[in-house]
Amino acid sequence: MAAATINVGIMAPSHETRDLLRNQVTATKSAIVSAEADQYCTVSTDPVVRRFLDAAVELIFVDLQDPHKAIRSLQILHSSIPSSWLIVCSNVNDPQLIIDTMRAGAREFLVKPITAAQLSKALERYLADSPHAGNAGQTGQLYVVTRAKGGAGATSVAINLASCLSETAENRVALIDLTSPVGDIAAYLNIKPQFTVSDALSSASRLDPVLLESYMSRAHGISVLPGVKEFHPGHMPDLYELANVLEVTAQTYTHTILDLPASWDEDHTRMVVEMSTGVIVVLTPELPALWRTHRLLQFLDRSGGTEKLRLILNRCGASDEISNSDIEKVLSHAVYWRLPNNYNSAIEAINSGKPLAALNHSALARSYHELACRLAGTAAPEKRRRLFERLFDKAGVN
Repeated sequence: MAAATINVGIMAPSHETRDLLRNQVTATKSAIVSAEADQYCTVSTDPVVRRFLDAAVELIFVDLQDPHKAIRSLQILHSSIPSSWLIVCSNVNDPQLIIDTMRAGAREFLVKPITAAQLSKALERYLADSPHAGNAGQTGQLYVVTRAKGGAGATSVAINLASCLSETAENRVALIDLTSPVGDIAAYLNIKPQFTVSDALSSASRLDPVLLESYMSRAHGISVLPGVKEFHPGHMPDLYELANVLEVTAQTYTHTILDLPASWDEDHTRMVVEMSTGVIVVLTPELPALWRTHRLLQFLDRSGGTEKLRLILNRCGASDEISNSDIEKVLSHAVYWRLPNNYNSAIEAINSGKPLAALNHSALARSYHELACRLAGTAAPEKRRRLFERLFDKAGVN
């Protein structure tokens, strides 16, 4: 444990629970109990809240002896002392109860009887996440994937990039579906989510990494925040709520992939572009796609996305009538990457509910891995790179 001393508060109706927690906290030699309460709080002006404020507690243990009152207390404490880290203690290990406490502001859920090891680990996590750690403000990479024309395969590109990035052990990857009027990522990955991006947006004012992760669905090593379920044409999220969700996501994950519609207004687009590491525009080698992409790029230029722009040409083949140079001339942008056409593998992946990059070893799967490495600035294995280059030299598509 670190040498820093943490000011701890305890809220528990049972004196046995208070005594046990106090003794365990003191035994860590990293924290001291500065304030205690034998009753739950009901309003923000409750004397219990003032007691914790006056003691400058950094971390508060809340016992779930009465779940309804305890969850109300969590909401009040989270609102009144937003900098405090709330840890719940409970005899019940119920998934829905855990989610309810996290949504109320809890950062940890410890099942009783609490061991010294459990408590020490919780304090270590607090120290790692707090300013004591000395790494506050670090953010991960955030990539926007969009398209000018439907059917370009942007959702598949987003899913497979997330899959490739998640294969590296040190990476924590999020995939967020912001497309409208409904999201498709959950269907592509055969997920039946309990929560969607709407839940994260509605909780934006109190969102933190723990609450964000409680909304995520895990699939193939990726933390997925599925898109909206209800059909809402033209609906756009609140600008402040969206910014806060993206900020917390970038602080929580090393890499985030956003599947973004091209129908947003300039204010929303500019904000997302400013927060992003790169803006990936997916198109296919056909005239209608070029026509629409040209106008999308003009819009992105006005939104400040020129330097971050990455053109991805999808479903390429040696027999394409429109050449690479023609596309770059029309769009006044270089093609960043060409993904080979493999319709059968792509459909197989969608029907199986798995990312193509993790499903087979086709040229398309290898191309996704190479693209992910280039975007993230990591080197691909030499053997894979040589094989990839030989395949595409032979095919004449890259």
